[in-house]
Amino acid sequence: MEISLSWDLLVIVFFTVIIAYTFIIGRNQSIKIIISSYIAILAADGIGNLIERYFLGQSPIIRVMEQSSGENSLILLKIVIFILSIVLITTRGKFNINISRSDSIMMRITLSLAYGVLSAGLITSTVLIYASGASLVQESSLIMNDAILEIYQQSKLVRLMINNYNMWFSLPAIAFVVSSFFGEED
Repeated sequence: MEISLSWDLLVIVFFTVIIAYTFIIGRNQSIKIIISSYIAILAADGIGNLIERYFLGQSPIIRVMEQSSGENSLILLKIVIFILSIVLITTRGKFNINISRSDSIMMRITLSLAYGVLSAGLITSTVLIYASGASLVQESSLIMNDAILEIYQQSKLVRLMINNYNMWFSLPAIAFVVSSFFGEED
């Protein structure tokens, strides 16, 4: 069997690592990561959009970055803020998730797998959207920079993640609502 390196393989490996990590940390921590991801999306988009408006826009208050590298710096800044926010909120956040355990081991495995897939989808699609230069908060057409456009054209999975980012964004919240109807109350 011949395995060639491709963006599809990278997406599969990223999903696999996040799903495996979900089984290691457990369902409660996995849900904490998803909640942290939502907060991180808002923080990264908000801070990035403010920097774009006041430092990189038509008439910036202070010219910090050159125009040619400003867009790429903004993309990198949003991704770094997003990842750092997830890590900081998950590890240092002063909230705990405590979902009642199911008696069925198959149900626990299924829920852990589902939350792992949802977490991986949310994080991967967000990073790809930020890399494309788009915003999740502001309504905008998907304007892709040249690097992500090439990846988008080469990879079916990257196309799937970017084209369906609204689904990846909303599915974890839908899963929370649906799972809240099951289990015991404390």
